[in-house]
Amino acid sequence: MKSYVRSTYAYTKLRKNLGRQPLFQDVPAHLIDSINPNIEEQKQYVLRNPVHREIQATMPQSEHEANTKQLVMHDQGINHIEGGWPRDVHLYNEDHLDRHRRRVQHEDGYVRAILSLKPQLEHCIDQNNAIDMYQTYFATMNPQAPVEKCNVQIANVFTEPYQRPVSCIVWTDENTPKLVTSYSYQDYSKDMMLPTTCYIWDINKQTTPLYEFFPETTCWRLVCSPDQPDILITGLQNGTVNIFDSRGSQNAVSKSSVYNSHRGPITGLLYTHSRTNTEFFSGSPDGQCLWWDVRYLSKPIDQLFMSIRQGPNLEPSYSNTEGVSSLEFDRGLPTKFLTGTESGLVINANRMGRSHSEILTSYWNAHVGAVRAVHRSPCTLRMFITCGDWNVRIWSEEVRTAPIIVTRPYRYQVTDVAWAPLRYSSYMAICEGGVFHYWDLLRKHHAPIATLKVSKHGLTRVTPHPSGESIAVGDNQGSIHILHLSENMILPNSQDKQLVHQIYDRETRREHILGNRVKEIRVKHKIEDATHMDIEDDDDDALISTEEDYFKMVKDELNSIDDFLSTSKVV
Repeated sequence: MKSYVRSTYAYTKLRKNLGRQPLFQDVPAHLIDSINPNIEEQKQYVLRNPVHREIQATMPQSEHEANTKQLVMHDQGINHIEGGWPRDVHLYNEDHLDRHRRRVQHEDGYVRAILSLKPQLEHCIDQNNAIDMYQTYFATMNPQAPVEKCNVQIANVFTEPYQRPVSCIVWTDENTPKLVTSYSYQDYSKDMMLPTTCYIWDINKQTTPLYEFFPETTCWRLVCSPDQPDILITGLQNGTVNIFDSRGSQNAVSKSSVYNSHRGPITGLLYTHSRTNTEFFSGSPDGQCLWWDVRYLSKPIDQLFMSIRQGPNLEPSYSNTEGVSSLEFDRGLPTKFLTGTESGLVINANRMGRSHSEILTSYWNAHVGAVRAVHRSPCTLRMFITCGDWNVRIWSEEVRTAPIIVTRPYRYQVTDVAWAPLRYSSYMAICEGGVFHYWDLLRKHHAPIATLKVSKHGLTRVTPHPSGESIAVGDNQGSIHILHLSENMILPNSQDKQLVHQIYDRETRREHILGNRVKEIRVKHKIEDATHMDIEDDDDDALISTEEDYFKMVKDELNSIDDFLSTSKVV
């Protein structure tokens, strides 16, 4: 096939003729050019009159006949009432039914009917034997690309001048949402030398932030008020809480006291369910959760030590607590929350409990190291997702021994994970390699359906917008990347929620079966070990008794020899 060559033509004009003003006028029609027919070629044309041929653009069709075996089908109905028993047989008397069956089985008509069905039965058996039901017929075919394409694009990037790692990202609850970001190295030596500025960004303007505010120290966590987007709460490195109002000053309008706050940096900060929407709680590596009221920050309104594995006679205190690394709260369960710890545990807490053991009801051994994030599923509150070390795991509150779904290990450590707001079967994860992963449990169970290299630096935070279309991702150099997803990754299908419930029930049932099987194996091993010990004890007793009998026989023999020698000397 010849390559296409573009035809070009250069127009040459004098410079004085360029850029002249065109003057348009109404002029009568006149002949510009006329091409006369070629007489020689006209002589070669012969007019055919009349024409007896018709042409129509139709699809070619063909007809084929074949003689096949005639199959006669007919419909027939039958009124079947309890096997069609005779009137003299009582349906509820088993003896009458058994006697009638034995009588029918010995009749000649019954035997002939069974023998007449033999050829048809053998024919069906031969057909089944000729077909390998477990054969993979299309194993050599190349896999086809999916028709549905999943696309992730970077729509905007916000950068800050000091290149500090992004510690928290929050979307404001407004008609035109904004981004509230905080930055922190989460390292005491570096944070002392850098500013503590936090920003509010307009997603359509990336040059300068809309608002800047200055906490006392570097901000590790922040949250916006659910009913007043202008109210911002920040959790700082020194363990205190600052409240800002974006309509007023850039400094904090209210602060908590150092003596009544956490002893370490605040690693978890969330609003709780209340009538006034003024209560929130915080967590820290010091091992306690504190509940606050925005109107009174002089001291916390409640305190809870995360002591889940203290001794039987020990009271909860700072010495036996688990450091908090992440928090989760869902308004569907106003008294319950989940806590991720620095030791790799996920603790299920219920504030309605009377004693400390009733408040901290259960826990899971989730990861090796700190639990970076924990979130409940928007589809069912009994399922939640965690990330830490190199894995992302999905758990069920009904299974305490193991996760119900485990993804393959990542090449780099996973730093954050979040559920898709509207698509119940999807979640997104980021890692220190700078790659964004989007998973869908209904489409692919063992691999993400879309990946994107967002930054050459490690990613720290991922926060989707509640509408699901935009996703904010922060990295270690202070850049906020706004990602846009394709429509098939945002909106759910009509059957998604039902299918996710089926996956949850199936995997939960499977883990219960595996757990029961493990318990049976352990009990069997204990019984075998006990039996083996009893056999060993019996063998030891038999050996001791045999040894005693042997020495007794030797002693008797020696005594008989002595008696014989003494009698021989006397003689």
